[in-house]
Amino acid sequence: MNNLFLLIVFGIVVGVFSGVMGLGGGSIMIPIMVLAFGMTQQQAHGTSLAVMIPPVALPAVIEYWRHGNVDIRVAAWMAVGVLLGSFFGALVANSIPKESLKLVFGFLLIYVAGYTIFGKEHLSRSVTLAGVLVLVAALLFGGTRYYDRTRASGVEAQARAQ
Repeated sequence: MNNLFLLIVFGIVVGVFSGVMGLGGGSIMIPIMVLAFGMTQQQAHGTSLAVMIPPVALPAVIEYWRHGNVDIRVAAWMAVGVLLGSFFGALVANSIPKESLKLVFGFLLIYVAGYTIFGKEHLSRSVTLAGVLVLVAALLFGGTRYYDRTRASGVEAQARAQ
């Protein structure tokens, strides 16, 4: 993807999403980079992280800080963990097959969606329901893969019989 205008527009959409939702934008960027830009899952993860270094964090943090919504002490200590965790996370992501990484990413998004939908008033209930949602998604995924495999083997058997 070399169209600079489209890349900037895409970045604006992701930036607005990040500012509104308080997310890094990867949940929007990564699927689009894989599906529309033809990147591998690992390329999309790495590119998403590279995008986030300068523009997303600093302007959003400044705006949240201006309104008194940043705890610098908590952020600084968590940043130490993120520095270490992101390095080891990248090692893991680069060492597993892209299809497995897609599954992990997709199921994580389902979990976050479930947790967000069910709310945080009753944390144990929300975590349980989000986990059940992931389990249902995993079962549907597995069932679909099984169905596709059995159907493909049935089609192959019919082709051999003719």
